[in-house]
Amino acid sequence: MFVLIGKIFAPLAYPLGLAAGLWLLALLCRVFHRTHDARRLVLAGIFLVLYFSQPWVGDALLRSLEDDFPQKLAKDYQEADVIVVLGGAIGAPVPPRVEVDVGGAFDRLLFGMRLWRAGKAEHLILSGGVIESLVGSDITEAQRLRRLALEYGVHDGALVLEERSRSTRENAFYTAPLLHERGWNRILLVTSACHMRRAIGVFERQGVDVIPAPTDLQAVQRPFSVGRFLPNAEALRASHRAVKEYVGITVYWLRGWL
Repeated sequence: MFVLIGKIFAPLAYPLGLAAGLWLLALLCRVFHRTHDARRLVLAGIFLVLYFSQPWVGDALLRSLEDDFPQKLAKDYQEADVIVVLGGAIGAPVPPRVEVDVGGAFDRLLFGMRLWRAGKAEHLILSGGVIESLVGSDITEAQRLRRLALEYGVHDGALVLEERSRSTRENAFYTAPLLHERGWNRILLVTSACHMRRAIGVFERQGVDVIPAPTDLQAVQRPFSVGRFLPNAEALRASHRAVKEYVGITVYWLRGWL
């Protein structure tokens, strides 16, 4: 229930959600003949969209999340009991797709496999349950990641699946028993760099010793150009991703999950 409520109401705190809220208030003001207030609300919404659509803003927001977790080559990480790869970025194979759309999830799986091939742990836990049940799929993210891992040469005996989680908190909550029953405590945690802070928090809350292994970094160094100050959709998407993560961190902190 909490996952569903979060998906419904959290977008209201994102840049486009905030702007849409302001424009709805502006419409109400027009209905009640408060034209001056309506105009100010419309302009405020436009300002929000333009501000969060600037590349330097999106990069700055993402960098504030990613800079604490610099990426290293797989060979440079210390060994752990197991590698834990988080799902959460997979699209279902709904028409016209004939295969899953892995997106950022493949970055996570790929880096997890690199750590495994570098001998940093003998096993990988793939964590992710059914997210897109609305399209009638009962195949979990962990199963989808497993298929890809097998396709790319990881043997089945190295894989452990956690198939119940639907959120970052549940990733940790349902993975922890798998760790404890096998006597594993130190993990190499693989997820997107901007997601790492929240992921570490929930796993440490479960008493797990975490070595962060970030991937999917977005705020990379870019040459200076005038375009850095011109709004575009990609920058708005970056801002959305960062704000979404900050909202998640705040909610988890308020709930006592971090």
